[in-house]
Amino acid sequence: MDWQSQLIKIYLTICNFFSQLSPHTFLKISPNSNPLFTDEEVITIYIFGILNGLKNVKSIFKYIKNFLFDWFPYLPSYEGFLFRLNSLNNVFPELVKFLLKNDKFKIAFNSEENITLVDSLPIMLTKNSRFYKCKTANDISSIGYCSSKETYYYGLKIHLIATFRNKKLATPKFLKVTKASVHDLTAIKEDLLTLKDTKILADKAYIDKKTKRKLGHIGSEIHTPIKLSKSKKELSHDEKVYSKIVSSFRQSIEILFSWLIETSGIQIASKVRSSKGLIVHVFGRFSACLFKYMFIF
Repeated sequence: MDWQSQLIKIYLTICNFFSQLSPHTFLKISPNSNPLFTDEEVITIYIFGILNGLKNVKSIFKYIKNFLFDWFPYLPSYEGFLFRLNSLNNVFPELVKFLLKNDKFKIAFNSEENITLVDSLPIMLTKNSRFYKCKTANDISSIGYCSSKETYYYGLKIHLIATFRNKKLATPKFLKVTKASVHDLTAIKEDLLTLKDTKILADKAYIDKKTKRKLGHIGSEIHTPIKLSKSKKELSHDEKVYSKIVSSFRQSIEILFSWLIETSGIQIASKVRSSKGLIVHVFGRFSACLFKYMFIF
């Protein structure tokens, strides 16, 4: 898809999204406002910029001003654009929900492939020795620990439910965002209990007998690598094979996370300076990834 078609497709999709958005969800900057530079254009520019490798708001603004001003003749100053973008922070979570309803994210299950993947990804405002000093967006952020990177960080955590696709990128299905300190299972337990008749593959953080029993009541199973404990010092051969199989399937969502990071730079939010900006960063960049998924798959 050429860039013109991509830009038009994004804009038309955003217009469609706004046309069905409840007025109770979002009001314009002023109830009587009708700006020449529209909210649809604000979001289109941001999404388009992310998809074209521009990793921060200032670089996106400069690119549009220098090369696409004819497409957006009422583009305000950078400060005006940033204000408008952050004012739309509550819209981006609704945009994610809207995009996930697209047919591209609806998988036709069959008896052999009905596997759901669940995992979390840290969103870092800062990490290492600086994590305890950061106070940015402290109403929605906190200190957490990333076991895969063996590091403490300050920020958020995204919790993702996706559908496994053999030899293909996993399909995003559901997104939730919490403070970094919230335990993975605590964050998403109630959402897991809505998943009927599926096999759920997760890591050891999701081990919980009560949740497993409740899932069984709705025809679902949860599989995790087997965890060692005081009473279990070593895995049997069969347990090692089982854990390896679960981990091999889970690589699919790990690859999806890598793709999200490569596509949008979603994991590092060190340039963010406010809660509104952090919400835009997470949900806006995830929205950009959903657009790319729709374009290429």
